[in-house]
Amino acid sequence: MTKQKSKIIILIIAFLLFPVIVFAATLYLEPSDGEYQPEDTFIVKIKIDTEDECINTVKANLEFSQDILKAADFSRGESILIFWLEVPRINQSEGLISFIGGIPAGYCGEIPGDPGESNLLGKIIFKVQETGIKQAEVKFLDSSQVLLNDGLGTLVELNTKGAVYTISQEKLGPAKDEWQQELEGDKIPPEVFEIEIHQDPLIFEGKYFITFSTTDKQTGIDYYEVKEGKKDWEITESPYLLKDQTIRSIIKVKAVDKTGNERIAEYIPEIPKKPFLWWIIVIVLFGVLIIILIWKKYIKKH
Repeated sequence: MTKQKSKIIILIIAFLLFPVIVFAATLYLEPSDGEYQPEDTFIVKIKIDTEDECINTVKANLEFSQDILKAADFSRGESILIFWLEVPRINQSEGLISFIGGIPAGYCGEIPGDPGESNLLGKIIFKVQETGIKQAEVKFLDSSQVLLNDGLGTLVELNTKGAVYTISQEKLGPAKDEWQQELEGDKIPPEVFEIEIHQDPLIFEGKYFITFSTTDKQTGIDYYEVKEGKKDWEITESPYLLKDQTIRSIIKVKAVDKTGNERIAEYIPEIPKKPFLWWIIVIVLFGVLIIILIWKKYIKKH
C-alpha cells in the first residue's frame, strides 16, 4: 500500500469518526398561519432560534405578497438587536423588507424564565388590502444571513420558516387592528440617552457632528429630531452634522416612539472662563498711585 493511499484511508476514517461540526440557526415567523379578512391589520413577529449557539449579527431579507398585503410599518420595540447597521426598510412595490442588526455582546438563545420574548428581532405590521379567498405568503430570501459571535464573522447554516395566511372573500365582522391595540397600550417614553460630539477627518470632512441612539421597549422608535440653539426642530438621523461648528449652542435631540411619546436629551456646551487679567489691576493701582502722588504735591504747594 502506497503512502498516498494510506493518507486517504486515514482521512476517510477521521471524517467518519469525527463528523464536521455545523453551526445552525433558524429564522421564523409568528404566527406562521392564520385567517384574516379585508382591512384587517395584524402583526407578524420575526424570531430566531440559535440552537444553543451564540450569534451577534442578523441580516434578514423577506418577501411578501404585495398585491394582497400592505407592509404598513415595522416595529423595533422589544427587539434583541441593539445596533442597526441597516434600519428596517420596506419596499411595497416590490414586496420586500430588509434589515441588518447586531448584538455586540452576543446572543446565545432564549433566556429560561424570561417572561418577555427574548428571541424577537422585530415586528412587521401588515394590512390586508385585497379581497377574495387567496393565500398571502411571507418568506425569507436566501440572501438572509446570521453570523456567529466568534470574532471571525463565521456564517451559520441558516434554516428559515415562512408563513402563509388565508384571506377571506368577505368581511365577517368589524376589521381587527392588532397594531392599534399595542399603540394604545404604550404610555412609556423611549429610554434615557446621551448626545455625543465627535470630530473625525474621515466623516463630514473633519467637521463636528453628533451621534445619538436609544430604544423604546414597547412600540419602537419612530424618528428623531434635532434642535440647535434657537433654530427650529429638524427631523434627522444619527450621525448629524452640526450647523454651529463653534459648539457654543445648546443642542437638543428628541426621540419619538410610534405612539408619540417623547424623550429629550440635551447637550449644554461648557463656556470657557475668561482668564483673570492681572495686568488690568496693576495698571489701575499704578494709576491710583500716580493720582495720590500728584494730589500730595498739590497739597504741599497750597
